[in-house]
Amino acid sequence: MTAASAPAYVDVAVELPVRGTYRYRAPGDAARAWVGTRVLVPLGSRAVTGVVVATADEAPPGVAEVRAVEAIVDPEPQLSEELVALCLWVAEYYEAPPGEVFRVALPAGTRVTASSSIELTEAGRLALAGAGHGALTRGARAILGRLEGAGGAARRKDVLQAPAKAGDLTALVSAGLVAFSRDAPRARVRARTERVAVLAPGAEEQNRDALAARAPARAKVLEALAERGGEAPLAALRKAHPRAADHARALEGEGWLAIEERPADPDPFRGGADGMSAPAKAPELTEPQRRAVDALVAAIARAEFEAFLLHGITGSGKTEVYLHAIARAMEADLSAVVLVPEISLTPQLAARFRARFGDRVAVLHSALTERQRYDEWHRLRSGAARIALGARSAVFAPVRDLGVIIVDEEHDASFKQEEGVRYSARDVALVRAKRAGAACVLGSATPSLESAHSAERGRLRVLPLPARASGASLPNVELVDLRTFKPAAGSMLTAPLSEAVTAALSRGEQVILFLNRRGFATFVVCGRCGHAFRCDNCSVSLTYHQWRDRLLCHYCGHGERLSDTCPGCGGAGTILRRGFGTEQIAEATAASFPAARVARLDRDVATGAKIARVLSRVARREVDILVGTQMVTKGHDFSGVTLVGVLCADTALSLPDFRASERTYQLLTQVAGRAGRGERPGRVIVQTYQSDVPAIAAAASHDYDGFCRQELAARRELGYPPFGHLVALRVDGRDATDVEATARELARAARRLRGAAAEPEVLGPAEAPLSRLKGRTRWQLWMRASERKALRALLRRLVAEDRSGTARVTIDVDPVSTL
Repeated sequence: MTAASAPAYVDVAVELPVRGTYRYRAPGDAARAWVGTRVLVPLGSRAVTGVVVATADEAPPGVAEVRAVEAIVDPEPQLSEELVALCLWVAEYYEAPPGEVFRVALPAGTRVTASSSIELTEAGRLALAGAGHGALTRGARAILGRLEGAGGAARRKDVLQAPAKAGDLTALVSAGLVAFSRDAPRARVRARTERVAVLAPGAEEQNRDALAARAPARAKVLEALAERGGEAPLAALRKAHPRAADHARALEGEGWLAIEERPADPDPFRGGADGMSAPAKAPELTEPQRRAVDALVAAIARAEFEAFLLHGITGSGKTEVYLHAIARAMEADLSAVVLVPEISLTPQLAARFRARFGDRVAVLHSALTERQRYDEWHRLRSGAARIALGARSAVFAPVRDLGVIIVDEEHDASFKQEEGVRYSARDVALVRAKRAGAACVLGSATPSLESAHSAERGRLRVLPLPARASGASLPNVELVDLRTFKPAAGSMLTAPLSEAVTAALSRGEQVILFLNRRGFATFVVCGRCGHAFRCDNCSVSLTYHQWRDRLLCHYCGHGERLSDTCPGCGGAGTILRRGFGTEQIAEATAASFPAARVARLDRDVATGAKIARVLSRVARREVDILVGTQMVTKGHDFSGVTLVGVLCADTALSLPDFRASERTYQLLTQVAGRAGRGERPGRVIVQTYQSDVPAIAAAASHDYDGFCRQELAARRELGYPPFGHLVALRVDGRDATDVEATARELARAARRLRGAAAEPEVLGPAEAPLSRLKGRTRWQLWMRASERKALRALLRRLVAEDRSGTARVTIDVDPVSTL
């Protein structure tokens, strides 16, 4: 369907949590591009907004009357056909309502709302005047009277007051005495515009002397406009005269110029990184970097999809490879999308991109206001910016002529959305690049096992960066056994770590203390032998629930009593239930090192702009010891940090998650990589109860390949990804009994629908590890299969069945969190 012909019907994905699309009658005079346009459409008794996803020439079969589109919200499509198709793929793959996916793809604040009002018709006015007045109920007369008193129109809530009732209003509508009308749709944030003065044709040749003699101020404004090439925003002309806008309007009336409303170009550097410097000149590439850049440039030049795994150790210069590849894409007039786990945590990265590419970079992240995010999104859509740098949702950035998508730290779990539309930005990036014929680069020092397996099968081309770009060595990692060296009660520092901190501070160096904590459940371990409690059925850690005094598996529901005697070594009274947090540790550290400047970096104290301020202080050497959680592992480059202390490496291992070992290895490797990135060598001290666990031992020896081989073998044996596929059904609600009943009903139905087939395997139901959140009880059911097709078929049959109860059921395809 071209813009030159008007379709009879349009298919609309409404912005509500409903599956599928609805067909509406298109306005007869609307010959325009439709796909990607937002419209206001009737749904039931209300009007909702939606996105047109297709056009059609026929009404749906069996439908007598097709309702019409009420309003066209945007003058032109907000999403390209490529992005519309991508959103529909996301909806299908992740079993999500398509309208909800479009809400993710569009910037916050642009959602359109339209309110309804009730209007008095001419027949209603006659009824009030006496014609047929006696047949009306007391409530109906009250409604008509209130409408007349309000000038003929009012809100529903204003007219439905005693004695009026909803039935009275319905009767009046049926009788044609009142009618519903909708206000014009509006959004909280709209495109920023500015008034621009444009010199009229022939104005240069006109005699300005008479104008200067008659109105010298106007002549001065006109001269300033001519000096600017004949076009300038009215705000810029104020330098010529403070009342330039008034004079410009007068000049427009005399035919000297025209004033046009145009999209404004917002300040692209709003909210820049304070104190985070970045060199604008590109450093000399190492030989491995050059080989990687050459491979990426060749792929971009071919304009064909190819996926790469840029596997570079910490400090190997992956960002510089990204920058060179993007520069070549820009030379070819192509665009780029760069995804990072949390852009608000990496202001250095934003600064480096802006230093290299200037205002061609648009930064998208949650720390910006709605207006700022919309401005950046609009710059990308208009083509004013060609590089989108942001977190998860930037994968939907409206860039034109996509040349390359980069997913930095591709292993990071934050690329998977955990609420709403539960999509993986990394996987969507691969799909978008394939559809666009672009290159896709997954970069990491610790690639996910899924990516490593894809590389083994030839789906990803590996580009290795085996050495640090600066020539420095990886830091030396030392393991401190917590069974031998008892930590201080408050700071969790053992004697070896405390001595190392003292030595680093005496040399004027900086220290990072990392608490590998994702906390809701107590960490349980034997203080003598380091025994960890695991489920024999699922090969994941058991979680201790204090209120039930039991260890539970959050996959299959297995539970057992926590004994005071260790099953590993037989020790009595050696079972430790440990719980600690960054606030306690930061206070104790400050007390132990009173001369040191101690700062915290965690979600409790740092959000949005506060994060950048903390990181800026560290970069300016205004912090001696930084205490933090996973936020300190996110790609920061601080040349003054020489010592990293991991306070307890075991906590992630105790999470009820088959990925616990992989995440422990990744976190330890990433945080260790913060040490020794400057001229002085780095040192890492890892405190642990389980120094012989493969994840910890491999991280200490920088042995990714050995860890990967061992962990993949374990995954293959158990059928976990990447050798199997998972779907989680999460059930939550305020009524605990109803939630449990719904979860059990789903499990019974899943097993019944599967029949005698061995797959998909149904695990659970069981209480979620976070059994209550925000007043809602949580249960979950897992399904596992070696083939995705069988898993999806069972899932769709299960979801289509009628269910009792009021509990909410959420589908999580390819889940990364068990919580």
